[in-house]
Amino acid sequence: METKGWTAGILDGEGYIAITDNRAVVRVDNTDIRILQKLAQNWGGKIYENRRNFRPNSKKIWFWIITGWKAIPFLIEIEPYLVSKSERARKAIEFYKEKSKSFP
Repeated sequence: METKGWTAGILDGEGYIAITDNRAVVRVDNTDIRILQKLAQNWGGKIYENRRNFRPNSKKIWFWIITGWKAIPFLIEIEPYLVSKSERARKAIEFYKEKSKSFP
């Protein structure tokens, strides 16, 4: 399987990319932890249980997250494969390029 294309498809469908509190945040939520484990195995990041599941009989929801400077190499690698999240990935990458210019 082509890992970058698979990852981009998962992120396009189940994830989000944001700049929050002056840092990049990439997150994917899913009820199948195996998908998130594959993301963590291939790209790093961490997996957590989403404790904000308000429906009593629903499945557990997990999320994979990668933040800050660690998110940028990930986004650079998969951005060419993204469709709906491509612009957000480019904005996050550019944000960090500009941010790095402000350091001596």
